[in-house]
This record gives sequence, C-alpha cells and structure tokens, in this order.
Amino acid sequence: MIPVCIIILWCFCLGTLLYVYAGFPVLLGLAAILLKKRHIIDEQYEPTVTLIISAYNEEAVIRDKIENSKALAYPADKLNILVVSDCSSDQTDSIVSAYDDPRICLLRMEERKGKTCGLNAALNQIQTDLVLFSDANALYDAQAVRTMVRHFSDPVVGYVVGHARYIDTDASSAGKSENLYWNFEIRLKKWESDVHSVVGGDGALYMIRRTLYQPLETTDINDFVNPLQIVAAGYRGIFDPESFCTEAPAADFEKEFGRKVRIVNRSFNGFLRVRELINPLRFGLFSWLLFSHKVLRWFSPFLLAVHFTISLLLPLSGCLSLVAFCSLITYALLIVGACIGLRAEQRGFHLLTPVKFSYYFMLMNVASAVGVLSRLQGRRIVTWSTVRNSGMGQSMGATAVSMVLTVAGLLVALRLLTTVPGTAFVFDAAILLLFFLQVYTLAGYPLVLKVIRAPLRRPHRIDDGYEPSATLLITAYNEAGILADKLTNSLQLDYPRDKLRILVVSDGSTDGTDLIAAQFADQGVELLSLSPNRGKMTALNEGFKIVFSEIVVLSDANVMYDPASIRKLVRHFIDPSIGAVSGKVTLVNEHLSYAVAEERYYKIEQLIQRLEGATGSLIGSDGAMYALRHELYQYPPADTILDDFVISMGVVQQGYRLIHEPEAVAYERNVEEMGREFQRKARIIAGGIQAILRRQSFPLKGDLLTWFKLISHKVLRWMIGPIAFLMAILMVFRLQMPTPPTVPMVVLVGLAAVFFLLGCSACFVPALRRLKCVVLPYYLLVMSGASLVGCWRGLLGSQSVTWKQRQE
Repeated sequence: MIPVCIIILWCFCLGTLLYVYAGFPVLLGLAAILLKKRHIIDEQYEPTVTLIISAYNEEAVIRDKIENSKALAYPADKLNILVVSDCSSDQTDSIVSAYDDPRICLLRMEERKGKTCGLNAALNQIQTDLVLFSDANALYDAQAVRTMVRHFSDPVVGYVVGHARYIDTDASSAGKSENLYWNFEIRLKKWESDVHSVVGGDGALYMIRRTLYQPLETTDINDFVNPLQIVAAGYRGIFDPESFCTEAPAADFEKEFGRKVRIVNRSFNGFLRVRELINPLRFGLFSWLLFSHKVLRWFSPFLLAVHFTISLLLPLSGCLSLVAFCSLITYALLIVGACIGLRAEQRGFHLLTPVKFSYYFMLMNVASAVGVLSRLQGRRIVTWSTVRNSGMGQSMGATAVSMVLTVAGLLVALRLLTTVPGTAFVFDAAILLLFFLQVYTLAGYPLVLKVIRAPLRRPHRIDDGYEPSATLLITAYNEAGILADKLTNSLQLDYPRDKLRILVVSDGSTDGTDLIAAQFADQGVELLSLSPNRGKMTALNEGFKIVFSEIVVLSDANVMYDPASIRKLVRHFIDPSIGAVSGKVTLVNEHLSYAVAEERYYKIEQLIQRLEGATGSLIGSDGAMYALRHELYQYPPADTILDDFVISMGVVQQGYRLIHEPEAVAYERNVEEMGREFQRKARIIAGGIQAILRRQSFPLKGDLLTWFKLISHKVLRWMIGPIAFLMAILMVFRLQMPTPPTVPMVVLVGLAAVFFLLGCSACFVPALRRLKCVVLPYYLLVMSGASLVGCWRGLLGSQSVTWKQRQE
C-alpha cells in the first residue's frame, strides 16, 4: 500500500513539470496580452557605445568579427571596439593588434582567470554611455546596435537583450534541436519583456548602461547576474526581437551538453548571490518570471527523477493501475527514443523528429542536473572554452546520458517483470548470487589465496649483490611543486651511480617542470621534453625508445623511494623467470577524511599482492613503483589508459612472472579529497575495462591459476559498482512482489539499507567521515559509484587519455 503522502508527492512533481513546460508559457502569453507595459522608444537616440568582444583562442573567427563590427550602421565616432583576450595562446592577440584603427583596442589578460574577470577589467577603463557585450563568433546584423540603443531613451530601461539566429542548423541534429528550442525561448523572452523584464541576457548580444555595471565575482556568469542586479536596482530589461546576430550551433549533442553544464552551473551560482529577487513582495511579477523560467527549469531533472521513482513504486493493480501503467509506458517510450537517438548520433545517422527531441530533452536535463549538483557540491566553473575549440562534454555527455538511459530502462523492465507470476524465486536467487560475489571479492578471495599459498608456493632465486644496469624513468606532467624533491630523493638512492640512469619524461608540462629538471643536469639527470600533452602512455613509449639498460624502474613524480628500494627490486631479476617486480607503496594520507578506510583497503590490497606473487604472478603492478626487463616492454597503443596494468600484464602474457617485493618501499602523499579520488578511481576502472576489451591483459591460455586471479582480483573488483547497484534495485522490487520475502532476505535488505544510509550520511555531512562505523561504508559506497562510472566510460571508450598530476 502506497502512503498518501507519496501519492501527493507524485502528483506535485507531475503538476510542477506540466507547469514548467506548458502552464508557464500559457500563463505568460496571457499576461503579455493583459498586463503589457510600454516604454519610450526614440529612433534618433545616439549615445556613445563600447562593443566588448570576449575572446579566448579565437584566431579562426576574430578577423571576421572585427570586420563585421566596423561595418555596423552606427556613427563611427560614437562606437568603440574593445577585444578582451583571456590570455589567448594562439594568434588572436596579434590579429587584433594588427588593426591600425584608433577605435579598435586590445585588452589582454596576462593570466587566464575567466571571462567575467576580463569584463571587470574592461569596465574599469570604459567611459561611454552604453556597453554592448558580444562573443567572438557572433556576427551582428548591420542595424543591431541602432535598434538596441533606441530603448535607452527611456530612463527606466537598464539593459536591452537581442538574440542569436543559428545558421547551418540542418548540418546536425544538435543544431536543429537547439534552433527549435531557441525559437521557443525567444517567444518567452518577448513575453517577459512585455510583462516586466527579460530574465537574463544573451552573452552574444546584450547592452547595458555603463553606470549600472557592478563588479562581478569571477564565478558569476555576467549575462545572467548583471541583468538581475540591474532589475534589483529598479530598472527594466527589454527584449528586442529586431536586434539579432548569427552564429553556428553546436556540431553535436555532446558539445552542446558541455555548454549547458557550464551555463547552468554559473547561472545557478549567480542566482544564489542575488536570490532576494525571488521575493514577490519586493519584485512582483519579475520574481514569478525568474522562479518559473529559471529556477524550476534547473530543478526539473530532479522532479523528473522523483516522479519516475514513485511511478516505479505504484502498484500495477487496483485504482492506480491505469495511472501507473501509463506513466511507465510514457517513460519507456521516452527512454527507447532517447536510446535510438544516442546510437544514431554516435553513428552519424539522421534523426527523426520524435527521436531527436527525446534525446535532446534527456541530454539537456542531465546537463542541468550536473550543473546544479556540481554547484551544490561547491564546484564553480570559472574559465571557459567555446564549443568550437573545446571538447568539453563530448565524453561526459555520452557517458552521463547512456548511464541514465540504461539505469532507467533497467528499472522499467524489472518493474514490469515483477508482475510475472513465479519470478520471486528468480529475484531471490539473483540477489543472493550478487551478494555472494560482493563478499567474495572483498573478503573471500584473500582467504582462498591463503589456503592455496602453501601447496602452490613458487620460490625463486634472489641475489642481494646483483647489480644490473637500471634506468629510473620518471613521468611528469606539471609537477613543478614536487619534482625537485623527487630528483633529490632519486639521487640519494643506494645504487651504483654508474649503473643507474635517471630520466625525466615531461609530457607537455607548462608550469616550469622542464626548467626544474634541467637544473639537475649537472648531477646526471636527463630530460626528455614532449609537446603537447599527449598522455602518460605516449610519454612512457617515448622514454623507452631512448632507454638501453637491462632493467627499467617506472615511477611517478610524487612518489619518494626508500634508499634501498631499487636494490630490493632488481635482486629478483637474477632469476630468469622473473619479468617484473612491483614494490610496496605506502600512502601518506592521515589528513584526509577517508584516510582510515583507504589505509585498511590498501592493507588488504598489499596482502593480496604478496599472496598472488608467492603462488605465481600477481595481477597488475603499482604504477608508482615497479621494475621490468627492458626487452619485455611491448609499446602499448598511445590511447591506453591503465598503463601500469597493461605493461605489467604484458610481461605475464610473455610467460614471465610478476611478483611483489614488500621490502621495496615508497611513500606517496595522497592529497586528493574524495571528489578527485572518485575521478581517479573511475579512470583506473575505465582503463581496466579497456584493457579487457582489447585483450591486452589476458594470461596465457593454459595458465588457469592466473586466469582465476584476474577474474577474482580485477574483473569482479571493477564490476563491484554495477553488481552493488543491480543488487540494490533487485531488493527494492523484490519487496514489492506479492510473495513475501524470506527472513534471510529481509535481514539482508536491512543490513544493506543501514550500510547505504551510513555511507550517504557521510557524503553530505563531512564530519561523520571520521567515525569508524561510518567511514568504511562511505568509502566503499563512493568507490562503488566510481566503479559504476568507470565501467560505463570503459565500455563507451569515453575516458580521457591525457592525465593530470595530483593537486597540492
């Protein structure tokens, strides 16, 4: 029996969604007819204007933009052109500087701080009556400036907004969808302007009174926050449909996704700064416009999620059966349409209109949810890249939408499956199997290794006096903050200097890493500088091309070695069966909120490594510290993500052993809080999935023991997120089925619920992460989420190859 309060919540979400997408436009159209406010317009009004063009790496379009600006039908002596370059690294600045025209000026920001910071600097040196804001790719209609300034003859008008007309919209499905969406938005803006003020501006074309500009925070989106500030000061904002510019839409849905995430993140952040505007007692109709058009639109994805969840819980029998069934069918059609749209977009097929809108609707709602959640978690997007010169969102959009569609489709299918008689046993068996896999992966596998260690032990020769030639290969990307300490540590290693070569491979570093490495040249440190940044795998491949020693020790720049570590690693290579040796990396992380949980996790990992090595080969090495025979390096493809796993398992594929040396110790300071650690874990798992799909990590066919280790230690560990998620939703639907669950099943569900609630509570209350009873559920919950995301990225091939150093 569904509680009444849940039914009320379901109706509230449905009603709010209908209001956002249908009710508000209808009411706004009626208000524009009944409550239309007029203002003074003077066609002869000609105040002075400064056109500000914001640019970042716009060499492809900046010349056309300036020529277009010079041709505007407005008195030349009253129009200045100022290009604000956000520390562009291409030819943008030189193109602007080449113009011999006193009206055209360049303001270059010496440090890239974002568009808003550049505008703050620009407004400090402008003296004209009005300021017109523009993007570099927006080409203006010749009459655009004149049609906008006429409204400022009325002293109550504080800003005027034009609009963009998208060209070449037939070139892509994203362009068509964005153009249709934008036509609908233009109608809403016109009606808002008639009622009171248009909510927000358009970064490509909007004008304000210079005296009304208030310095903005770097996290503000200027074309949204500044208009709100002007309304708060008592002025109106007018939308002029005759003022327009042209620009190309996003080439594909994923690039549009990245742009939407940035806009929502920054707009929501700006709204929080001027949220008093939502008070209807002070700002009347404008509060209604702001709340309905923006706030509810931003939060509509969460309303959809709640409505969808309750729809799954509604009984498919009784008085609510028809409502529940219609809801599920509607969502099923939306999911199927969006899935077809996703596949068609990825393959470059033309999309039918219903399919196109299904995918676009889903993509934009997911983007809005990502933007809002990232801001609620404290992340603010400051710097910017245009859709043209950035890949932002290409992988993120596909991954996020495919995850949402897969999960939603699975939930609908399972909900319908619960109505089939006799499925209770199938659900119970599946839940128990998934639970067993989780327990086995985290605890059972180490126990199995302990049992088989004695009968399957494989000893090998060790010679502490063995001193082959070795190269310490250090890969680095923007490691200026730690590289000097790393090289000093490397020079103090207890190994003959004439037999140890130290090589730093800098993968397109831009922070002075190369200069620091060069300072150690007189002490024998060599530098291989690559450009541009192409990823760690490329750096390793290029480094191995100039290495000729017998043994190569691979290290990260932020890992400090114990003096005896190299000697402890290489002593095993006296035995010809040993192909690679992995050391013991100890994390220094006591300052982190999840330090206790991570320490316990890594102790289990190191135990597994010792046991695996004792019985043959361990599965994968620690990328921060491992050594291998030079001739066994196989030069993996440049787009390989999980380099240490692929390289070390490549040694095993050739019939050699990969063992663990616990006395070769290194120390790595983990400075990443859980948000960045989540991304790192997801990247590792995506790389593992990639390696499996490419068969880069498979043992020899007859090596059953290593196959057993690979599946138990890695494959199941990487799949723990999807396994846990599937088990959770199976539990929920099992409780809905007519046949009552068994007592063990109820206990299992209860324990899982407690574990989940403890983990979730720590996600929102950081202080709880220090409690021993909470930190482990929290850590495992987050890592399960990371594995879920990583699996999706690995299956889609959407994980970035380039890498970043840990942040201090």
